[in-house]
Amino acid sequence: MFVRRGRFAVALVVAALTLTACGSDSSSPATEGAGGKQALTVATQPDFFGIPLYFAVQKGFLAKQGIEAKLQEFPTGVEGTEAVVTGQADLTSVAGYPVASLAAKGAKVKIIGHNATSYGWWGIVVDSSIATPQDLYGKTIALQSNSTASYWFDRFVAFHKLDKSKIKVKDAKYAQLVPTFAKGDVNAIIHFEPNVTKAISARPGARLGWAGGDDDLLPFIGYVVAGPKIFENQEVGVKVLRALRETSAYMKSNQGEVIEFIKSKTGITDDAEAKKILAKIDFSLAFDPASVDQIQQVADYQLEMGNIKNKVDAKSYVITDWVNAI
Repeated sequence: MFVRRGRFAVALVVAALTLTACGSDSSSPATEGAGGKQALTVATQPDFFGIPLYFAVQKGFLAKQGIEAKLQEFPTGVEGTEAVVTGQADLTSVAGYPVASLAAKGAKVKIIGHNATSYGWWGIVVDSSIATPQDLYGKTIALQSNSTASYWFDRFVAFHKLDKSKIKVKDAKYAQLVPTFAKGDVNAIIHFEPNVTKAISARPGARLGWAGGDDDLLPFIGYVVAGPKIFENQEVGVKVLRALRETSAYMKSNQGEVIEFIKSKTGITDDAEAKKILAKIDFSLAFDPASVDQIQQVADYQLEMGNIKNKVDAKSYVITDWVNAI
């Protein structure tokens, strides 16, 4: 069972930001906290993908690296990323779609790794009238425009060589999707967990039609977004990544504790449901070419759709080698 709460949304979040495409400078010092410790503010959100950042601070993994970290909670990763851009925070985790938007606006951030990957996080939930992609003809699918969902849908249509004009697309905010589907106003929605599970439970005959990894649908990747205090100081950046890797190992060894924390933050009340969704996510820290390529693909899509005005070179605002230094 679920209790309604604000959910992770992806959308354009930044306007008129300062351009930076320069490389990292390891000589810039981080702000010092009590006892000479490096002080950082960590922005996070009460959903599954925010959990590693909560644990990194609350379980002392950042403190172990000599970093005095404080948490700042936001409704979603989008607002948390905006906080990093504006200097209110120094670190967060967010999806690729807003990351690409940040790059196009010249945000003063760098991506230093990814700490969450899921092939089952996003999904296309369908009613009993849809068994094949062609069954979408004449039906209505709801999704939030200018988001990961719209990108997903266009990739799905292209993969199956569907005529998009024969499918009715309803623009709806993420918070409206499950209620709209439950009432029978649409035949399908594109959403993320735990809302995928919630939508299936809300309507008889509903099922998960397609998920990340199916039919050219990309997996969800949570990127580690760093502000200048981190990306201009390699020593600090490596310490942050080391703390996140140790956090990941702790979470894998203490799943019961993670599930209880998930329930306290997301509104999920059933252990089995929390465990099922948690099993879809790999919280391992990495930064491989595929994750950089996904940012590039999303950025190219946004440029093609006219959502951003400037072409983005993903490689110009990522630091891929620090992960290997820990």
